[in-house]
Amino acid sequence: MDLFYDILLWLHIVAFVAGGANTVAMPLIESRLHTAIPETRAVLFAMAGILARIGRAAMIVLLITGPVLLVMRYGGVSGASVWFWLKMGLIVVMLVSIVVGGISFKRAQNGDAGALETASTAGKITAVAFLGVLLSAVFAFN
Repeated sequence: MDLFYDILLWLHIVAFVAGGANTVAMPLIESRLHTAIPETRAVLFAMAGILARIGRAAMIVLLITGPVLLVMRYGGVSGASVWFWLKMGLIVVMLVSIVVGGISFKRAQNGDAGALETASTAGKITAVAFLGVLLSAVFAFN
């Protein structure tokens, strides 16, 4: 059982790193879209699409492995601290901002210039929530 737990934990950490990389990379891509020529915009949108797929896969892995790890290590949430619940709340904020950002980014790709600003704001919210998830996890599980 320890080996299974360790593999799940490794998957969880890899997914967290992949999600964190998106939190850094997507705003960089979005910032270049405003002034990019059409050919470059197409490349940037394609890169963002790949990163978005990686991010979705990472979030799915996190949403599956997190609860399983929690049950395996602690038997559930009965003794969870305030830090744990803060982490859960920030994960909800991340999920909402990722969905809003993804929808807005698709609209921007289809020519809606204002949607790019919404996607950018959602990305900033995701980044702050991501850092909060990391900080609260340190306090919740240490």
